[in-house]
Amino acid sequence: MSAPITAVNSAGFPAPAGLSAVPVVLAPREGRLHVLLVPRAEPPFSGRLALPGGFMSRDERAEETAQRKLTEKTGVGAIYLEQLQTYAGPDDDPRGWIPTIAYLALIDAAVLRDESGASWVAVDSLPELAFNHARIVRDGVERLRGKLWWSNIAVGLLPERFTMPQARAVFEAISGVRYEPSNFRRELDRSGLVRATGRLARDRPGRPAALYEFVERTPAWNVRRSRHPATVRA
Repeated sequence: MSAPITAVNSAGFPAPAGLSAVPVVLAPREGRLHVLLVPRAEPPFSGRLALPGGFMSRDERAEETAQRKLTEKTGVGAIYLEQLQTYAGPDDDPRGWIPTIAYLALIDAAVLRDESGASWVAVDSLPELAFNHARIVRDGVERLRGKLWWSNIAVGLLPERFTMPQARAVFEAISGVRYEPSNFRRELDRSGLVRATGRLARDRPGRPAALYEFVERTPAWNVRRSRHPATVRA
């Protein structure tokens, strides 16, 4: 590999050689939380999986770069992105001092087209990733799980009206925790995130189940961290 790129500012001090943005796109899939990754097509780390980010253009904001690269590399269209963190370690990128601004999203895995070349990888069994992307994914998962019971981040993963078992399946996939059903219902009722609609789901076998809805359907990542999860099943 060629020598790292270096840069200085107008005062002669060392400066970043570039700035990149990456989206950490997470989704529950087959009962587990997954992250969206793409294989790198060029050095460094050719062929290794990475987050679908890239360098910022001089005429766009970091969030716009993250969205643009996400669409270019995976085909996923415009989604809600929440800023996660800035990573500015001088040794994070072998090409030089290139800070990265990471963004976080939670989506339905079904929006990914099979022909995109991107893939969903379970966050609890990640292979070796390019750059410092494994750390960024871990930070994103921690942030997401920390907000699960304090915000309506799961709003896009459930139908407009849903049953408690449907909600529990989504929350379990995101959190990696198995909840005792009655405790889960009580915790979600107390959270203030959802409310009963007074309607019943009659399109499935067995006793009709009560239908719920989110109080607010616009995604909002509350600044507080999550409460302790409901008691798990043995």
